Amino acid sequence: MSRVPTNDTGGNAPSGGAGTKRTISAVESHEGFSLHRLGRYWTLYFPRVDFNAAPNECVEDVKRLAEYVRQHPDSFSMENMHSCLFDYLALTEASPLADFAQRLRNEPETILSCLGLAVCYVLSCEYGADAEHVLGDHRLHVRLLHHEPLTHMKSLKAGLVGKLVTVRGTVVRTTPIRPLMVQAQFNCVRCGGSQIIPIVEGKYEVPVKCLAQGCRSKVFDFCRNVESGTRTVDWQQIRIQEKVNDDPKDPGRVPRSIDAELLNDLVDCVVPGDVISCTGIVKVVLSDEGKGKGRPNSLYILYLDAIAVHK
Repeated sequence: MSRVPTNDTGGNAPSGGAGTKRTISAVESHEGFSLHRLGRYWTLYFPRVDFNAAPNECVEDVKRLAEYVRQHPDSFSMENMHSCLFDYLALTEASPLADFAQRLRNEPETILSCLGLAVCYVLSCEYGADAEHVLGDHRLHVRLLHHEPLTHMKSLKAGLVGKLVTVRGTVVRTTPIRPLMVQAQFNCVRCGGSQIIPIVEGKYEVPVKCLAQGCRSKVFDFCRNVESGTRTVDWQQIRIQEKVNDDPKDPGRVPRSIDAELLNDLVDCVVPGDVISCTGIVKVVLSDEGKGKGRPNSLYILYLDAIAVHK
């Protein structure tokens, strides 16, 4: 399987000066911390951020989390090659970062990516080349156990978009498992050179020019071959309906529900009728209801990007 290349998102940010973000190119040294090793896995966790232009604050967060993981090797466990399990209560008690619990709630994608990258870095340091069969070229997804507090579905509104929440309810619908593309390979029609583009939440950009020396072609073919760099993961959607007795102050009302998207090892872990707690990031998707002839659609629907499911 091909490795995801670093995105070319621009040059390094300038260093120095008041109010200026420092990038890793401005950092002279990270004692005992290998930036080269970190860069090996960076784009798996931050595909939209060029490693050479990464904010120093983000690198420092990964460094502190890696130190925590190294000093507390029993703080996580791995049941498969796709995910690592952390206990939320133990994490927040240790608070490896300043305001960790608050940042995890308000910036879950960034903090979870930093934590997953930290685990990846520590395993790579510990096992060297032998870690490749576990780490490979796929992302380790952080699964949080015992996350709290519980959020009632009536509280799931626009103000929680991008936040980490846990909801409880009954699974009333599951879709078939489908492949979701997370990486695409494009081949130049003139010289055959390939470029691999990461796909984040269904969004990607077709290459604008061939990178091969002497080739100026701007036309590419999408490669669907199994042996190519195009990669998919398992995807499934479930619908969670609140339990009626969870909100006794509002009897006679149709129960609220929310859809949740499951990836990789989370798929097929529940069936309709299961009562579950689902921890995830509140996100939005464009709705079909707001469509009108000759006018743009600005209506969205909330859903959960699940990171943990417990029965």
